[in-house]
Amino acid sequence: MVRHAGTSRCQVTIEHRPGELLVQITDDGPGSASATGLGYGISGMRERVALLNGHLTAGPRPDCGFAVSARLPIPATAPGPSQSIRAR
Repeated sequence: MVRHAGTSRCQVTIEHRPGELLVQITDDGPGSASATGLGYGISGMRERVALLNGHLTAGPRPDCGFAVSARLPIPATAPGPSQSIRAR
C-alpha cells in the first residue's frame, strides 16, 4: 500500500477471532487517481480472498487515506499453533 499511497508508512492489524482471521491495512496518504479500488492489485487480492471463502473490502477512508480489510474463515479442522500440518 505504501507504494501507491503517497505516504511513508501504513498500519497493519492482524486479529485471530473465533472462526476467522481479520487482516486490516490502513494508511493516511493522499493516494492517487488510480487508487479507486478497481486496479489489478485489488482485484487480485479480492480473487485470492474469494478462493479462501473470505471477504475483502478496499477503498478510500472518509478522512483521508485508504483501507483494505480481509476476513478469512478458519476451518474447524485447522491445526492449532502447536500442531504440524502433514501432507496427505
